[in-house]
Amino acid sequence: MNRLDSLLYGMTTLIECGVTSNKSYGSGFFYNNLAPEYKPVKDGKGYWQKIESMWLITNRHVALPKNGGEETLPDYLTFNLRENTENNKIEWVPITLSAKELQNRMALHKDSKIDLVAIKIDDLLMEVVQKTSNKIIAPSALTSDNLPENSPIQIRVTSDIVVASYPRVFYDRFNKFPIIKSGIIASGWGMNFDGDPMFLIDTQLFPGSSGGVVISKPIDGHNLNKQFVLLGVYSGEPYYVEQLIPGVFEKKSYGLGVVWYSHLIPEIINTNEIK
Repeated sequence: MNRLDSLLYGMTTLIECGVTSNKSYGSGFFYNNLAPEYKPVKDGKGYWQKIESMWLITNRHVALPKNGGEETLPDYLTFNLRENTENNKIEWVPITLSAKELQNRMALHKDSKIDLVAIKIDDLLMEVVQKTSNKIIAPSALTSDNLPENSPIQIRVTSDIVVASYPRVFYDRFNKFPIIKSGIIASGWGMNFDGDPMFLIDTQLFPGSSGGVVISKPIDGHNLNKQFVLLGVYSGEPYYVEQLIPGVFEKKSYGLGVVWYSHLIPEIINTNEIK
């Protein structure tokens, strides 16, 4: 498995929420918040950054599903790590938060229209890794190093993009690998589409992909690694309503997707103090 495969494999997760007797599903990925300063390695050959906190990133509407048109704190939210079993099969290792735990760990943007949430999970990951066998696959994570402003890669309208997610809970169930879809940026890059900090992509996804990670199409870099930029978080598709006959309406797709800009992730994390 190459470095990019390993990264997409290790940082993505299927999310399940339960409200009363109903379940809903979405996608998410892991993000590490780094300390601002670099520290030298002991042998003097290089530098390192401390991980200040670890987060699960997904959509607000995934973590707070609507019930009767109102946001609802779910009875539980489950995300997953991965484990190698004895028969060399990959299994999910679920981590479940109660409604109270989710509420205590959840960070939201001050603008409620922004469909993003960051859930603090440092201690949960450490607890699972310590309690289980060494067959747990260490999760990988994105950081501020992957943000567009910290990368030499140029992004513009028509740039190629990749989305990793779990559409309609469909994925490689043996390897627990997400589905990868491609497309292009379909609106002005760096512009706020319709005045909101989001942009459009020309690719059609499905329910369950909400919260999926959107990156630039990887290109060859140094040391045979693939370089890419964290562009944002997929949040669903715009649509219009068409009246078929009087009193009968149908949602019509444009074949596009909405993505919230990645700079919102550290903005949410850094303006919410969660211990």
